[in-house]
Amino acid sequence: MSIFIDNAISGWIRNAEKTGELKNNAFKGKPLDLEDYFNTPAEHRMGMKILKDANCVPPAVEIMQQIEAKKIELDACTEPSLREQLGRELRTLQLKRNLLLENQ
Repeated sequence: MSIFIDNAISGWIRNAEKTGELKNNAFKGKPLDLEDYFNTPAEHRMGMKILKDANCVPPAVEIMQQIEAKKIELDACTEPSLREQLGRELRTLQLKRNLLLENQ
């Protein structure tokens, strides 16, 4: 099986060299940034790669982004009644995040 994979990869590289596909590569000559890859637990790497390639974020990360946006909104707000409402919304988002992370 490994020989088949090696041959397939070699064929792809040869074809890419022939067609010039590798000449205009934006990453040519630059080091690969593998920090995210190695910081992700091995059992989650494939799923995270699929989500990243699809421009999606996990639900917990999306909620964390909403929490940060809500904190900025709360910090900028001066009206007491609106601050109270934003505080409730922030606590609700934090609870959702905690529940999501607890169930993983």
